[in-house]
Amino acid sequence: MACANMLLISFAAAALLAACAPTAEPAATATAPAPATSAPTTTPVPTLAPQPSPTWSPLRTPPDNPSTPAKIELGRQLFYDPVLSASNDMSCATCHRPDRGFSNGETVSEARPGAPPRNVSGLWNTGFNAFLLWDGRETSLESQAILPLTLPNEMAETPEKLEAKLRDIPAYVDLFDAAFGGGADAVTFDNATRALAAFQRTLISDNSPYDRFVAGDASALTEQQQRGMDLFFSQRTHCSECHQPPLLANETFRVVGVDSEDPGRAGVSETGLYGAFKVPSLRNVALTAPYMHAGQFATLEEVVQFYADGAGRAHDFPRVDPLLKGFDLTAEEKSDLVSFLEALTDESRLPQVPDVALSGLPTATEENR
Repeated sequence: MACANMLLISFAAAALLAACAPTAEPAATATAPAPATSAPTTTPVPTLAPQPSPTWSPLRTPPDNPSTPAKIELGRQLFYDPVLSASNDMSCATCHRPDRGFSNGETVSEARPGAPPRNVSGLWNTGFNAFLLWDGRETSLESQAILPLTLPNEMAETPEKLEAKLRDIPAYVDLFDAAFGGGADAVTFDNATRALAAFQRTLISDNSPYDRFVAGDASALTEQQQRGMDLFFSQRTHCSECHQPPLLANETFRVVGVDSEDPGRAGVSETGLYGAFKVPSLRNVALTAPYMHAGQFATLEEVVQFYADGAGRAHDFPRVDPLLKGFDLTAEEKSDLVSFLEALTDESRLPQVPDVALSGLPTATEENR
């Protein structure tokens, strides 16, 4: 009877997460990322539960910046080119490494002078987000792109100098013209941020083993991962209260209680709670260690234990979110939960990294600096 109940719970969780795939941006040129391969044709997983189909919301593309293949290709080239930085040795990929889920593997990065240091967030599926960065201070990829380009302790470039450098590179003049029209006059700082945003909207992760399982491939998840999925969507852990399908996130800010020095959302919004941070997506989470807004935990096992202990409640942190009451899992169940989190990995649309940037500079990522 216990096995039957576990199987029913697993099927019910799979049904709850069955989601339509998002609409991807147009493909770029032949050097751009290839489309994701289709999942195998399978028999749907049987279930006795209703089968709602939570769908992916449309990508948040501003009306004044529609995506085109030329614009995406320009953004891809810019993303990996250190010419964007004043020192010509730092690209977007320096901190957003493709091999680390577009995070950087470091505990924190001091992004803004005087601001608390924070962990670098990954970029997968950010094109669907209404709020960006840990405190939600930016609401579009276009506006967010301005920050790292100009902050003095990041790329530290000025719009005027960047435009001048790009206009001196014929290959970039051609790409800006193809994307926006107007020849060399199209080479502007604003257009550079628009192209970077268009490229970032192609970073979609929606074909993980978990996605294939809920689409009907019963062999996509191991038995251990299925047990972990049952726990994830159960009332025992409440994980899915915040990490909701299909993004496995939501547009809220929560106080989990990992430190008391960073104001979080309260630093940018008068109505924000002190110490509240944006709920991150768990897609590709196995690639983006360390975890939490200041990289406090090195492994997923540590994160699971933190929430099992009641999050900040275990350390008398004030105002911890009422959902975070802790849970009692065996060592095996905790391992099952981590195994499920690892099954949320999908890099099938990982973009191709240019061998050499269009500027002629070596492609700059942290691994080859």
